[in-house]
Amino acid sequence: SGESGAGKTESTKLLLQHIMNLCKGNLQLEQQILQVNPLLEAFGNAQTVMNDNSSRFGKYIQLSFHKNTVRGAKLSEYLLEKSRVVQQDIRERNFHIFYYMFAGLSTEEKEMYGLLDPSFYRYISGQFGTEDVVQHWKHKYEEVCNALDMVGFQEQEQVDMQAILAGVLSLGNVTFEPEESNGSVKVSGVSQGWLKAAAVNVLSQLVCWVPYSPWSPSVSCSSCPCADARDSIAKVAYGRVFGWIVCKINELLAENMDPEVELREIGILDIFGFENFAVNRFEQLCINLANEQLQHFFNHHIFQLEQAAYKEEELPWETITFNNNEPVLNLLLAKPLGLLSLLDEQSAFPQATDKTFVDKLNSSFKGNLHFEPGRGHVLGFSILHYAGKVQYTAGGFLEKNRDTLPANINGLFINSITPLLSMLQLLLQDIVHWALRVLCLAELLVFLCPHQHSLMVLMERLYSASPHFVRCIKPNSQKEPGVVDSQLVLLQLCYNGLLETIRIRRDGFSWRPSFEEFAER
Repeated sequence: SGESGAGKTESTKLLLQHIMNLCKGNLQLEQQILQVNPLLEAFGNAQTVMNDNSSRFGKYIQLSFHKNTVRGAKLSEYLLEKSRVVQQDIRERNFHIFYYMFAGLSTEEKEMYGLLDPSFYRYISGQFGTEDVVQHWKHKYEEVCNALDMVGFQEQEQVDMQAILAGVLSLGNVTFEPEESNGSVKVSGVSQGWLKAAAVNVLSQLVCWVPYSPWSPSVSCSSCPCADARDSIAKVAYGRVFGWIVCKINELLAENMDPEVELREIGILDIFGFENFAVNRFEQLCINLANEQLQHFFNHHIFQLEQAAYKEEELPWETITFNNNEPVLNLLLAKPLGLLSLLDEQSAFPQATDKTFVDKLNSSFKGNLHFEPGRGHVLGFSILHYAGKVQYTAGGFLEKNRDTLPANINGLFINSITPLLSMLQLLLQDIVHWALRVLCLAELLVFLCPHQHSLMVLMERLYSASPHFVRCIKPNSQKEPGVVDSQLVLLQLCYNGLLETIRIRRDGFSWRPSFEEFAER
């Protein structure tokens, strides 16, 4: 664990290499485990203000052992930041794979996928890189292609996958305009070419009827349901490609063992770090909630369980206090009046808005020491996390929490002429069962807070294990090598509870042999 950019992903790769080096055995499997990283980083990482190679998902790697040899592995992914596909903030980029494709595809391949100059595409903000950066991306694209071959993607599957990614980019350029005769909204004339490049049979599904009402006398095409549907399709398509890659990786790495043989396991969790940007949205709240839970998990094992053991054995012990973040978790997770419960409640009402949600928070948490109402004209609120105060902008909270996909769009994936998309839809229909609860609202399939469910499954896994904690400390905020900002380091040592950890290690009992071990010694 650690802040964004503190080195968690790099430490994970080094730890994997170390474990593989210690467990000489199935060399092919060990190489495969190490070689899937470029694939995961290309599709799951992106440049942010805090980190040029930031993990925008959490991954849990389970290594299975028999007689000290790695016999298989399994990868679980959590909370992919799908919203990044359709929107990035200033000085940030979309997922790496889009830039790798532009740099690595030949002119003929770009023509086949209908890709034009990257400056045309809204979903990557028209950004590209310098010549040196493009050469680096070209090398990375070759790595990705090698990894896809190694993992077992057939040539046609790779073509389909890149066709989907190119289609996602084209879809982002589709815009809408009002149909004057009957009040509906249609795809604008200038967008027809982009729509054809994305998928011909999307046309009829994107045209939606916007009824007149005295409360909404005019339609803003940029915020109408059509634009939401367009972005929903892009996010779902990308998320399913990512899930497909993880499934293929797990097929490759699955242990080939007799089920009767008992396997031991080491799991490594590499998850996005605590984030505090100039503008913090729903995604940052989910990321920071995950970090709050990990910090509580750390406190539980390092302070609560350890000191309880000393008291149980009646050892002379002066209690060490620590920064207990349970009040923040209660603010976020309590039922029925925690922040996420209130968000779910508001998401269930068709007439609710981000403003009614913020008003509800302000009235519910008045006087709470870890909550502050928003100031000025920006609709939002602040939370005092274990790592410091974060101000959240509430715009888009309800929409992102619903994770909506218009019901009539679902059929597009099944009927798609791209075999991969059809297969993904059929394989991933169990998302409906996986979601916490499903509501139909105005022809929308609404999955209420899969983020919470994903975190719940992850924490259950962690609490059933015997944990070791690797704390990554970020040396400076400028992303510079060889520079240590002492105040920044000290701040992290303090809010992570590492000073108290040093004290409990110094004053406590670090070696705990069983009676048999002690007697034998």
